[in-house]
Amino acid sequence: METSFTFKVLFFYGFILMLLISSVVAFIQRCRISAKRGEMFFFIEFKETYDKKGRLDLVPIDSDNEGTEGYERIYEAYGFCFGMFFLFIIFTMMSLSWERAAGYQLPTFIPFSLMLATGLWISPIFSLFILELNENDVLKIFVLTIMGSFLSVSTGILLSGSIYMEILGLLLPLFFLPLLIYHLQSLLFWGIAIGTPWNVSPKVRKIMAWYGMVWFPLLLTYQGSLIIPLGLNEYEGSWANAIEVAMELFIRTVEIIFRMLEVLGSGA
Repeated sequence: METSFTFKVLFFYGFILMLLISSVVAFIQRCRISAKRGEMFFFIEFKETYDKKGRLDLVPIDSDNEGTEGYERIYEAYGFCFGMFFLFIIFTMMSLSWERAAGYQLPTFIPFSLMLATGLWISPIFSLFILELNENDVLKIFVLTIMGSFLSVSTGILLSGSIYMEILGLLLPLFFLPLLIYHLQSLLFWGIAIGTPWNVSPKVRKIMAWYGMVWFPLLLTYQGSLIIPLGLNEYEGSWANAIEVAMELFIRTVEIIFRMLEVLGSGA
C-alpha cells in the first residue's frame, strides 16, 4: 500500500518538531545540572536563582553586562548556532535539489538527517532565550506554540480546496505588507536586512511580533492546504519532496517561535 504524501509530510514535520522540543528540554536540564555542580556548559556559566513562585530559574552569568566574559560568550554561542542553522538549511536544500542538478536522487536518509541537524542547531538558541526569560513558564508556552503550529498545518489540510483557503491565499500577500515595510525600513535607513529592526521602539517591536504571530500561523495554514494538491502529482509526491515541504513548514514554525520569544522578552 502506497503511503500518502500528506502522511509523509506530517511524519517528517512532526518528527523534527518533537526533536526540537526534546532537545530544548534536554539542553535546559543539562544547564541545571551544570549550575548545581558549578560547571560550565556550552562554554557558559549559569547561576541558580528563584522566581517569585520559588521555582528554580537559571540565569546565564553576566549575560546582560556588555563587555563581560559571560556577555561575549552567550552572543558568540548565538552567532555560531545561527551560522550552523543557516548552513544546514543550505545543505538540506542542496541535497533535495541534487536530482535536478546531478540526474539522480540521493538516498532519503541524507536530506532527512540534514533536516534533523538543522533542528538541533537552532535548539541551543531557543534554550538560551528561554533561560534568559524564565524556563518554568516560557518552556510551556514554547511547547504550546509548536503544537499550535502543527495544528495550523493540520487545519489547512482539512480545509484544502475550500473557499476559505482560496480567500486566505488572496489576503496573505496583502497582510504581509506591514511586515515587509517593517523590515525594509531597517535596510533603507540602517543597511541591516537580517533580524529584528532595532531602530524602532520596544513597543513597536512588540506590536509587530504579535502581528507576526498571527500572520505566520495563517501562512502555515495556507501552506498546509497545498499539501494534498501536491501529492496528487506523481512527480511531486516523493519522499524527498515531502522532506522539502516539511522543511519549509519547519522554517515558518521557527519564525513563529522567534516572534513568541520577542513578545515575551521585549519591553512594553
